[in-house]
Amino acid sequence: MTEFAFRPRFLFLTPLPADEVKLRMQQHLSAPGTNGFRLGGTGHHLILRYRQDLRHAWTPQLDLDLEERPKGTRARVLIGPSPSIWMLFMGGYLLCAVLALLGLSIAVSQQVVGADPWGWLLAAPTPIIAVVLWLVAQAGKLRSREEMHALKRFVDEALGCDCLALAGNP
Repeated sequence: MTEFAFRPRFLFLTPLPADEVKLRMQQHLSAPGTNGFRLGGTGHHLILRYRQDLRHAWTPQLDLDLEERPKGTRARVLIGPSPSIWMLFMGGYLLCAVLALLGLSIAVSQQVVGADPWGWLLAAPTPIIAVVLWLVAQAGKLRSREEMHALKRFVDEALGCDCLALAGNP
């Protein structure tokens, strides 16, 4: 697994019960080289993050949902940006869509009645803004690649397997 997508998702099965997975993750926090991580979450939903002083805008986090099964535990993993940065991008794309629709509606209405169609000026920059947002997201993905791999290694070491490499993508 050398390349991660922007928000990679994994699904794997482990013979360990969910409480044992959680315990191993908590115990592995004291291992050498893992002092930059913090484990949070409630119940069988775990969130592995970097310490606050090590985070920046692109620092990813790992969400691990554990679901008890008769023969072990099904684990769903999502590695991605923090929810605040994710919502910032979604808000930016939503703003672009709203501006484009508003500008197009105004411009077409103005052309129909024979007025000066200044609405096109409102819609014109939206594709450029959307492309810039996408490029910034790609740059963030490149900057966070090593941190994503570190999160993956933490889970693999804590559970004693190459779980995410063997996982299927749901």
